Amino acid sequence: MTTTLRSAVIKKHYVGVLQGTSVTHYSLYYLPNGSATFTGIEVFTGQYQASEGSISLLHEGLFEHGEAKGALTVIEGSGTEQLKTISGTAHFCAGEQKEHELHTHFSL
Repeated sequence: MTTTLRSAVIKKHYVGVLQGTSVTHYSLYYLPNGSATFTGIEVFTGQYQASEGSISLLHEGLFEHGEAKGALTVIEGSGTEQLKTISGTAHFCAGEQKEHELHTHFSL
């Protein structure tokens, strides 16, 4: 059984409830069937509901059949400025399209 460990750095631009930019550092563990388990840390800078600052998010997910599904958790204590007290989770499902929705369950 052959497996492969890879890394990737992804830059994103957010519009909507989150407005700003981020950089995510991923580690991906590929299995022989082409699926991959991934983890990552994303650093977002911008606004959440008109409050400004930055936060870090822990990513965990699975890539299979051309689609990445993941859950994110705000890393406790990572918020700055007006986002200092933010907490919560989010999830996403992304295919080959450039844009996808992030469903947030954050609170300030």
